[in-house]
Amino acid sequence: MIDRARGGGPVVSRRVLLLGGASAVLLGACGQPGSRSTMTPPPTSASHTESPTPATGEPSGTPTPSGSPTPSAQPTSPPTESPPPVPVRAPARHVSDVLPGAPANAVALTFDDGPHPVWSPRILGLLARYGIPATFFMIGKSVQAHPDLARRTLAEAHAVGNHTYDHPLPFTVLSRARMDAEIGDTQQAIAGATGYTPRLFRAPGGEWNAAGLSSAAAHGMIPVGWDVDPKDWSRPDSSVIVQRLSVARAGDILLCHDGGGDRSETLAALDQVLPVLLGRGYRFVALAPTGG
Repeated sequence: MIDRARGGGPVVSRRVLLLGGASAVLLGACGQPGSRSTMTPPPTSASHTESPTPATGEPSGTPTPSGSPTPSAQPTSPPTESPPPVPVRAPARHVSDVLPGAPANAVALTFDDGPHPVWSPRILGLLARYGIPATFFMIGKSVQAHPDLARRTLAEAHAVGNHTYDHPLPFTVLSRARMDAEIGDTQQAIAGATGYTPRLFRAPGGEWNAAGLSSAAAHGMIPVGWDVDPKDWSRPDSSVIVQRLSVARAGDILLCHDGGGDRSETLAALDQVLPVLLGRGYRFVALAPTGG
């Protein structure tokens, strides 16, 4: 979720979508109480859980150095095969939705919008200090700009997921063909940089609809939402982020950001809250599905 907004607050819909007419799959997990990653019909206006573009002087969320691909450019990495298609399913909101055999005290810390040349290395260093594995949902064009950070993330035993190539918002108004391209191009970018093909997909802004879920399934990917959102992208102050992350319970998926803007508050908050959560006996796990 990059720090930019196109006119409004978060997309929050409690509807349950039916996929595929008479043979549709009921996505009952979406829209249940407490869900913050919700399925929505295509909105008529661009509303989502993103904050305005960072002010001049802030670190850019996805810097584009000279020679890097433009948003419309195709990744230059060699083609790669995605995993076989899987059944369409609701976004995972709990650790057990991705890792059925996870310990009862497991929690999953996830990051969106990287890799970022300033904040990703600092967050990786913090996680190493506490011995915590995490899951990073990466933007394809940022991977192409910083392939070394994508490789480092995997080398340090973290999981990597797909967060689209350009982070388009609102995601739910895109055509199915554009969704397929955003996901497929990012698969190629990550596999080309690291040799690893992601099994996890998170939609920009946590926006889901039937087309997005179907596209993820066609690429063999598990859609992933979250339980706890501290809204660190809005830079509410590190103490607020700490307070919001502190409500985490066993089995929760936590959302943070390592790209998309100045993440100094996120870094400071995690340095405070991670030892607290560890002290409660929670075990952090990377969302790396079997075979992924």
